[in-house]
Amino acid sequence: MKKILLAALLGSVLPVASHAQSSVTLYGAIGGGVRWANGLKGGSTVGFNNNVIAVNAFGITGKEDLGGGVQAIFKLENAFNSGTGALKKDGAVFSQAAFVGLTGRFGRLTFGRQLNASENFSILVDPNLGRGQTLAIEPGVVWAANYFTLDSRFNNTIKYLVQAGGFRFGASYSPGGVAGENRAGTNFSGAAMYQWGVAFGGLSYQKTWNATGTQWAQTFGSGGSLQAGPVRLYLSYSDLEVSAANAAAPNRRDHIPGGGIVWTPTASAFQLTAAVYQDIASHLHNAQSASGHKFTTYAIAEYFLSKSTEVYAEADYNGLSGAYRFDPTNLAAMGLASGTRSTTGVSLGLMTRF
Repeated sequence: MKKILLAALLGSVLPVASHAQSSVTLYGAIGGGVRWANGLKGGSTVGFNNNVIAVNAFGITGKEDLGGGVQAIFKLENAFNSGTGALKKDGAVFSQAAFVGLTGRFGRLTFGRQLNASENFSILVDPNLGRGQTLAIEPGVVWAANYFTLDSRFNNTIKYLVQAGGFRFGASYSPGGVAGENRAGTNFSGAAMYQWGVAFGGLSYQKTWNATGTQWAQTFGSGGSLQAGPVRLYLSYSDLEVSAANAAAPNRRDHIPGGGIVWTPTASAFQLTAAVYQDIASHLHNAQSASGHKFTTYAIAEYFLSKSTEVYAEADYNGLSGAYRFDPTNLAAMGLASGTRSTTGVSLGLMTRF
């Protein structure tokens, strides 16, 4: 009789204990407002602001305790246009993240669609943490993400992250999966970082091959940040090189210094973020005598009505010179007319998180 009662008691307790060791969280953010911009095809325009300072998204993240300090983890995150409800990326329900993995004292190992190791570092030295949703305030998507697709996430990615004291290391590999062509569509990257009190710094590298394995793009990145009272200062430098499709053409080269500031006054609901980047490019599109500069700067003022909701104002300026005035990638991404020398944008919006 005692054994029967004990079995019944354990049977009622164990499911509860198992449930307590697992968790699933639904989260997200949505924003919108109005945006004015000039220098576009046809002139200036006033349109809907699809939350240019951060992605509209909802996601599910979860973990399960497997014992011995090891947890199984997963993340699914969708991005969408708040003005129309359409997916941010056609055909990708979970464009921002779709991965599963393990985490523990050994580090963190994940498999699926996600940021690569180099991008993880790039975000940490970006004053806006890589949240910008337009090339007007997030020029780094050209050199920090997939150069050939401008996709900020990499498919079929295996990533490992580990921390030892103040050091953090990361490495990732995205196989292309093309039979007979081991380079096509692949990416590999690595990053090393160190946090020392209020200071942070690191280095990164990545190399991506195009869909046919005939061209590659590689980026060396470096940078850091420093907290000084209510102000955090950022400095970064990136070097992009893109190989030519044929031996007669030169490699593209970009040197991109950048800097920024985040000011959060003590006991205040206000935050100001500002940044500047200078892309000094030569042989754009691997063409001889195709050099140019792209100067990007922006400022974002945020006022938090609560822990979850804010109103914001944003202003950005992009100046183009030389061959950059005719660069099809930037013209298409920002809706500019060929030969445009500059474009200015101003956005007002409301955003809430859950």
